[in-house]
Amino acid sequence: MTIMAIGFPGRKLFALAAALPLLGGATMAATGYFAGYFDTQAMHYRPALGQPRQDLVAIYFSGDMGLRLGAGCRTVAALRRQGLAVMAVDSPALFRLTRDRAFVDALVADTIRAALARSHAAKVALIGAAFGAGILDTGLGAVPADLRSRIASVVLVQPGTAVYFQANPGGLIHPGAPDSDPYRTVRLLNGLPVTCIAKSSQNQGLCAAGQLAGASHVELDALRPRGPAYKVDIASIAANAALFPPGPMH
Repeated sequence: MTIMAIGFPGRKLFALAAALPLLGGATMAATGYFAGYFDTQAMHYRPALGQPRQDLVAIYFSGDMGLRLGAGCRTVAALRRQGLAVMAVDSPALFRLTRDRAFVDALVADTIRAALARSHAAKVALIGAAFGAGILDTGLGAVPADLRSRIASVVLVQPGTAVYFQANPGGLIHPGAPDSDPYRTVRLLNGLPVTCIAKSSQNQGLCAAGQLAGASHVELDALRPRGPAYKVDIASIAANAALFPPGPMH
């Protein structure tokens, strides 16, 4: 087993490289299905494309499929095209093994601190998708006041109703009982500009919860004028939500 130290100002977090799952792991890894799950590099700093914005940096917490598949790479690209440097967090590289609340709290705070230090930006836009939304929402409530004051926007993309501190790519490995209750932790986001992106208002997910009633809401199904087969550009929607935030949530 190989241990790679991931440095942040003030402390180190550790990503442990795990063996391939026995059930179909070799085949699925070869096809790239578990692409992000077997990455060993957890943090990817990407410079802005075109004319960079000096005032704002973005942080993107991926879903449990990582940054190579799904909307992850597209969202990072959309943010960069808008002139933002991006600190992209490959969630499965950090959460192969079950972590604890202290790890999550430190991860969110230290990633904000690192992104601000590297970019020299004044403010940070935070985006979390699916698994990454749960990690972001959980850790954000514990961010110290000096960092909280520098948060320009928070975007939760299809957050779940239960939060696990272990990646679960493709839903093949059930991590057990939830590690955190997002209905409790999202209350700590009051006072921040929050956007919640969900499939629809009929979906009884976290975005529909009363605790997020004061957030801005985007319903993906409402943006499908050509029917359910029409593909919505979630990456651009998330990037625009980060760049043009609502007022503080109350």
